[in-house]
Amino acid sequence: MIDLEAVRKLDIQDGNLLVVPENTDQEDMRLLLEALNRMKSGCQVLIVRGPLELMDVGAMNKLGWYRA
Repeated sequence: MIDLEAVRKLDIQDGNLLVVPENTDQEDMRLLLEALNRMKSGCQVLIVRGPLELMDVGAMNKLGWYRA
């Protein structure tokens, strides 16, 4: 089960990146996405497991995630 207290952003907007705890399993992430789609139809978000802070700028750039 996802610990909702550990989710960083709950005011979901189109294009948001949601970071869930590292121990969140794939099925719970899928259920979260389904629930968000029911709440905000057409709203597209990206759900990532674990802290993004562990990635350095070079690694993010290789994935196309450019920091401002």
